[in-house]
Amino acid sequence: MLCKIAEFYTSAALLKTVSAYELKAWLSLNVIVSFLADFLRGIENFFVAFLPCAAVLIAGVCLIAFGRKNNNRLRYVLLSMVYVASKFLYGLQMNTLTTDASAVSVLFLVMLCIAVLQFPFINIKIFFHKKGLLAGASTRIFNTAGLWTEAAAAQQNLLLYSLIQPMQLAILFAVALIRQEKIGKCKLAGSILTLISVTVITILIYYN
Repeated sequence: MLCKIAEFYTSAALLKTVSAYELKAWLSLNVIVSFLADFLRGIENFFVAFLPCAAVLIAGVCLIAFGRKNNNRLRYVLLSMVYVASKFLYGLQMNTLTTDASAVSVLFLVMLCIAVLQFPFINIKIFFHKKGLLAGASTRIFNTAGLWTEAAAAQQNLLLYSLIQPMQLAILFAVALIRQEKIGKCKLAGSILTLISVTVITILIYYN
C-alpha cells in the first residue's frame, strides 16, 4: 500500500512538469536494480559485462531526463528517485508472494485499501460534477489492465516486471519517430542508448 501511494503521488507531482516519456525512462533504471536484487538473493549470477551496460543505461536515462532545462532539479531528482524506488519495492513485494497466493487478489486488496484511505479527502458533490469525469474514468480501464499485467509479471520474475517500462518507452519512442515529432538530440541519443543497453542486459542475463 505504501509503495503504491508513493508511486501515485510522486508520479502525479512529476507529471505536472515532465512528460510520461521521461517517467518511463527513469523506470528503466529498475532493470539494473532488479538484476542486483536477484544477484544478492542468489537467483542470478553476476557477470562483468553487466557493468558497462549499466553505465550506458544510466547515461541514456540522464540524457533523456536532463536534456532540457529544469528550474528545480533537486526536487525533480528526489521525486524521481522515490518514484523509481516505490515501483521497484512494490515489484519486489509481489515477487516474494508464496506460489499459492494470487497476485491479482493482492493487487485488488491493496487498491481497495488505498481507495478507502483516500475517500475522506474527496468532496463527493464536486467530484461527480467535474467536467470530463466519464472520459477520465474510461481511461482507468487500460490502467487497470496495466496494473494487473505488472502484478502478474512481478510474481513470476522481477526482471520481467522491470522490463515492462522500457517496453513502453520503446513504443512511445517508435510513435514519436513515426509522427516525426521533434525529439531533440539529447532525447534521441538517450532513447537509443537506453533501449540498446536494456536489450543487451536482458540477453546477457538470460544467457548467463
